[in-house]
Amino acid sequence: MLKNFNLTIFLVDDDVLCLNLYQQFLKQLGYNNVEMYDNGNDCLDSLEVHHPDVIFLDYNMEGMNGIDVLKKIKEFNPEITVLFISGQENIEIAVNAMKHGALDYIIKASLNPERMKEIMEKVESTVPMAEPRQKKSFFKKLFS
Repeated sequence: MLKNFNLTIFLVDDDVLCLNLYQQFLKQLGYNNVEMYDNGNDCLDSLEVHHPDVIFLDYNMEGMNGIDVLKKIKEFNPEITVLFISGQENIEIAVNAMKHGALDYIIKASLNPERMKEIMEKVESTVPMAEPRQKKSFFKKLFS
């Protein structure tokens, strides 16, 4: 399978240990363009600047919960691939996340390097891999 190591990946979790662990899993797989945020507001504020392709999003955070952040991400750009990561095994939250456009709902306890590899293979099968997603400028959008 063709790998796109140029994907911009956001990790959003209020647990700094989890953020660092997920970043290490991704680096081991060859993904180095990773931004980390400890809350949903900072993630949302960075969408326009960093143009993420993939966002790993925690559900239970201070301020805005993951579903609220997911809705705003999808309003901004429905093509961004969002994966929920949660410490809760809650079917209702998982269904709600998928209903609002999340690709998957992952339980934190199940996340290890091998599982991250499987997740990224799933992501790569949904994101066009022949070339990185084009970040169209205003003028390209206007004239295309």
